[in-house]
Amino acid sequence: MTTAPTPDAGFELPTASDRQFTWMYDPMHFPQPLPPLSQDIMRSIMTNAFQIETAFAHGYPFMKDFGPPQPTEEVLEKGVLRIWEDEFVPRIAAFCERVRSGDYGSLSAPELASQLPELFREAGEAYRCTMVVVLPFMGPTLALIEFSEQALGPGGPLLVSAMLQGYANETSSAGSGLSELTEFARTLPEVARALQEGRFDSLKTVTGGPQFLERFETFLGDYGWRVDDWALMHHPTWAENAAAPLKLIAAFLKAGERLPGAAIGRSAELRETAEQDVRSRLSGDVLEQLVQMVSVASPHVGISEGRAHWQLTIGGSLRVPVVALGRKLHAAGALANPNDAFFLDLVELKQAAVQPSPATLAVVEERKRELQRAKTLTPPPVLGQPPAMDEAPPEVQSVFKRFFGLGVEPSADAALITGNPASKGVVRGRARVIKDLADADRLEPGDILVCTMTAPPWTPLFAIAGGVVTDTGGVLSHSAICAREYAIPCVVGTMIGTSTIPDGTMITVDGERGTVRFGA
Repeated sequence: MTTAPTPDAGFELPTASDRQFTWMYDPMHFPQPLPPLSQDIMRSIMTNAFQIETAFAHGYPFMKDFGPPQPTEEVLEKGVLRIWEDEFVPRIAAFCERVRSGDYGSLSAPELASQLPELFREAGEAYRCTMVVVLPFMGPTLALIEFSEQALGPGGPLLVSAMLQGYANETSSAGSGLSELTEFARTLPEVARALQEGRFDSLKTVTGGPQFLERFETFLGDYGWRVDDWALMHHPTWAENAAAPLKLIAAFLKAGERLPGAAIGRSAELRETAEQDVRSRLSGDVLEQLVQMVSVASPHVGISEGRAHWQLTIGGSLRVPVVALGRKLHAAGALANPNDAFFLDLVELKQAAVQPSPATLAVVEERKRELQRAKTLTPPPVLGQPPAMDEAPPEVQSVFKRFFGLGVEPSADAALITGNPASKGVVRGRARVIKDLADADRLEPGDILVCTMTAPPWTPLFAIAGGVVTDTGGVLSHSAICAREYAIPCVVGTMIGTSTIPDGTMITVDGERGTVRFGA
């Protein structure tokens, strides 16, 4: 952790009195700056889901004394797996469906604008369902990881993490859906040709196209409403921009057998291998205790990926009323396109709804330029009082190390980058630095995906990539989990991967040692 920056660094505390608090920036979930309306949405979510304050500097969020909320008595009484599957998931799904199916066209612009604050508040309540389960489901896994390091040495955490994988989850199901669409397209030559040539608009008219599109629409209904990551609500979802998943299917057609649907099978094999390895190295009470801890932690991946799926779907669902308002303002001449509604804050949207003006066009364009400038900045990890991590409770230290990936010692070797071991294997390939999912079509089979972080919509790229390197994350991060699902080498939490590794250079990734080497 670094100390608070000087004022000329461009990041300042909300008020001078806040110097006594820790305002933390989380690059794993917020790798890019946000436009004004996305900031308003995130403030509402942080207030209602985390019950913490959020301040923004250059579009980057800083959370005061950031941490997950304590589990409710209801969660503790009913059990995390039961309440998540039986109550919370149906509750969140119902909210998302209600938001997306609203009759916004029948409302006037002022009426629709007045509904947004309540919808954002409800989104925070739905989001809270994904947060009050964090400590109960992650606690047993963290205990397992710490115990494995004591019992098996430094390689223990990576080994036992593999023992939790190979079971169906929301992210793997999305990958399987894309695989099934790819295989179906292979049986329809004209469809496959249109996809590989990028002629997506012709799919309605080519032989087999309507049948393919019917299955594709079903897939989008299940997985198309996720935003690219946890806060980029100003980016269209797959349901709105079908070209993105169609490009992935086209890439899978060209990649032959490298399909995301095979991930679960590969990770199940690795799980069995890991189990055999552990049994060959441990015995007696220690082995019995570890096996019992694995059993208790077994729901981890399913809940982790389920939470991510619904968090992203909440964000994508909120786009529907916002873009509906944007269409009304576009028709009134106040916006150049409906999606520009995200570049006004709530107060400005309400004002524009009541009295639309072409003057708003210039405001939005300046906001877009500001957002681009903000992307060139590197936010400090903390503002205010730096946390004394060595004084934090052991479970807090474990979260920051195993999930967020903090604490990596930088390498003194200029040709070597160190990170956290995330998925076994060694691979050499061309680095492809991708900071935005919109650039994903630059990734070719065997390339090493180098990125800030990944969210579930990124995961199908793991079927194309030969390995993955991320700036953030630990052994329990989404990127690490999914790399193990796809059985490809992965190093997470490098902190400097995207800023240090030149795009196109050849690198060697050692997922067990947690290193990335340049050159031969």
